[in-house]
Amino acid sequence: MKRHLRAPALLLAALALAGCTRGEISAARGPGSRLEQVPDLTEPSPEPEEQQPAAPAAPWTDGLTPAQQKYGSAGLLAWPCVLYSIYLQQPDGPGWTEEEIARSQETLATAVDWIGEQAGEYNVSPTLYYGEDLLSVIDYAPGFVGGEESDEGQQFYDDMDEVCGSLRTNELAETYGTSNIGFLVFLPVSGCSFTMVHYLEDGGYYFNEYCCLYKDNVFFEPGTFDGPAVYAHEILHLFGAPDLYSGSNDLFVSEELVDYVADTWPEEIMYDTYAPDGSLEYGTIHKEIGPLTAYRLGLCDAFPGMDRFPLVTLDPPGTFRLDESTSTDRFDEQDGAVAA
Repeated sequence: MKRHLRAPALLLAALALAGCTRGEISAARGPGSRLEQVPDLTEPSPEPEEQQPAAPAAPWTDGLTPAQQKYGSAGLLAWPCVLYSIYLQQPDGPGWTEEEIARSQETLATAVDWIGEQAGEYNVSPTLYYGEDLLSVIDYAPGFVGGEESDEGQQFYDDMDEVCGSLRTNELAETYGTSNIGFLVFLPVSGCSFTMVHYLEDGGYYFNEYCCLYKDNVFFEPGTFDGPAVYAHEILHLFGAPDLYSGSNDLFVSEELVDYVADTWPEEIMYDTYAPDGSLEYGTIHKEIGPLTAYRLGLCDAFPGMDRFPLVTLDPPGTFRLDESTSTDRFDEQDGAVAA
């Protein structure tokens, strides 16, 4: 599910919670760790034949284009995007071993390959850059909450926005030829993974989009490492995939829609991330990106049931809207958000 946050004197932000594709996927080599560029967080922070819209130009600049303000830092799945991994550890507290980092990166590779395979079913070959050269390990003294609620608190969210902003550099954009970037923040405790997404109302605020991925899945025995389906589910949030299960906070997801998805696409990854017996799978993902999710990702221009659920089509593919009372007039430009 999603939790929504408010920050004083700013626009609304939001938190997307959940449990959780093979075209040509690129795991590029680049400039390596940027730990030296990260702020010191050991002390509390002070006060279809439609054309895909052109991806924001690289290198990165301080000003945000209209497309960036619309889609957030990760952009659309059809655009090249960097997935930058940030491993947090608490001095003299929970942390990551080299083996655990390697295992999580293998899990990430499985998730990214699966995303590419699934997007290929819609004739889209995403380019997602990730790997050991796009990875930093950072001390985070305040520590972590975790647990079933996994509400890390406003200070944590502010700190992560600062970290992501410091890693979103000209050098990174120049190296990979794209200013689109999504961050994967790995937490060394047990919890329920979630994703901070950019909303249409946010404009230039809350621009950096990031997944928070817990080491262990809180709904299983202690020490149960999270699986690739959870990673894939969260990563797809970065590009506009909604939660399609009961309790979703996406504006258009009703119980009727949830039932329709369960009956029509029971293996939909935004509906459920577990194996048929309720277990976690490793090394593989037996799920699918169904047509409705593909539509919201901008991979296709229609889905079965579109007439029955018109609210799904209200906002541009690849975007989220926080408040149902927000006027969508300024988002109605025909910029061709469909890749197929």
